[in-house]
Amino acid sequence: MDLESLAREAGLPAPPVGLARVAVASVVFDSRRAGPGSLFVAIRGHHTDGHEHALAALAAGAVAAVVERPPHGVPPGRLLVAADTRVALARLAAAHWGHPSRACRVVGVTGTDGKTTTATLLHAALAGAGRRAGALTTVDFRVDGRIEPNRTRQTTLEAPDIQERLRGMVDAGCTEVALEVTSHALALHRVEEVRFAGAVFTTVSHEHLDFHGTWEAYFDAKASLLERAAATPDGFAVLNYDDARAYGRLAARPIPRRLAYSADGAPGADLRAQEIRATADGLRFTAETPAGRSDVAIHLPGSWNVGNALAALAAGLLLDAPLAGLAQGLSALAHVSGRMERVDLGQPFAVVVDYAHTPDALAKVLGALRTTTPGRLFVVFGSAGERDVAKRAAMGAIAAGLADQVVVTSEDPRGEDPGAICEAIAAGAEAAGGEPGATVHVIVDRAEAVDFAIAAALPGDTVLLAGKGHEASILVGRAPRPWSERAAAEAALRRRVRG
Repeated sequence: MDLESLAREAGLPAPPVGLARVAVASVVFDSRRAGPGSLFVAIRGHHTDGHEHALAALAAGAVAAVVERPPHGVPPGRLLVAADTRVALARLAAAHWGHPSRACRVVGVTGTDGKTTTATLLHAALAGAGRRAGALTTVDFRVDGRIEPNRTRQTTLEAPDIQERLRGMVDAGCTEVALEVTSHALALHRVEEVRFAGAVFTTVSHEHLDFHGTWEAYFDAKASLLERAAATPDGFAVLNYDDARAYGRLAARPIPRRLAYSADGAPGADLRAQEIRATADGLRFTAETPAGRSDVAIHLPGSWNVGNALAALAAGLLLDAPLAGLAQGLSALAHVSGRMERVDLGQPFAVVVDYAHTPDALAKVLGALRTTTPGRLFVVFGSAGERDVAKRAAMGAIAAGLADQVVVTSEDPRGEDPGAICEAIAAGAEAAGGEPGATVHVIVDRAEAVDFAIAAALPGDTVLLAGKGHEASILVGRAPRPWSERAAAEAALRRRVRG
């Protein structure tokens, strides 16, 4: 599109004289991605202000810059002024890529925990029902049967990347897309111009209070996804009946269609799980749904995944897919990377990698492993720097209450002192009865912490490595350092055999 048409569609002022008919090749927010024909949008971020890089973007070939205020040294004839450049970025990106969410049905999946698994289960369920579907999650990008790892470390991408991915999925023939949506993405307008056919909620517990300030503000950001779906004709919501704190508030918000699910089998829910059975490779249960009963098998351990599977079934039914095909698709999913992932090199104890990084998720995972561990339960975990500090001591207390051995370590300290973060977690563990040096250990280096736990494990024990899951780096300062939790566990197991 030319700049004038793009600006008009995004609700921006007319571009400066001489730029109206200039073709726009791309919409970018990072000056390092600017090039000939690009349109640069200056975003005020947490650490940097894009306005300070507008001149560099123009020098790299950008045709103009969209700003909230004129940056120093930038000619006025190269600027478009917007009231909110984040909103402008979303609108420009959607217009540039031809509004792909209008050509498919996008289902947003949000919640504190379980988003990735639920979105992946929904993709698998739709595939089993014969649909060409896509998925954008923390772990990977799925286009029908093709899978590409998500290397960005962002759960919900920035607006231009979302729109580009959606366009690729539509062009590949996808009719439905499961999109994992964070509270940050909703508050920062990354999904401003995504048309949502449905909103799926897992749980809304405790996370990101460093950003939102209060649980109520965090909840409102999450709930705005339901409002977006409600604005779409025949929009729907899938709600977790068992989430006592959030369900009533969400159910009170109007939407054309709604289903509630209950892993606990609550009579008031529309979808209920019955006869839940743990198996050697996952879970089996009977799903009672508005479309009838169905036996469901999933290759995912952890009782909470029954709820995630029900959420996927509910969304699939609201997308008019047949129950039998949805259930078949669920059973075809082998695993979700970094979620209750077993590391087995023949050792006489269990090693499990999981992404659990919130108090609620850590409690669920440890509770599940506690019931299946005949020996001692070890947990190796930390807490991210420059993020919600209130959860640090809480997670320490949870670990001390459910595990026999707590190993506190580094996890994306960013600009904070990793030792100080670890001590805050350890203080919570000790306040809950943990003994320093006996049951609570602080080992800041994560590789050493993994090695310590695996070296100490005995037959029948379980070692849980929590918090990193699928991620391929640890953020120290502003630089990512390569990391693989699975590879670290395998290396520690091999050292144990050699030693």
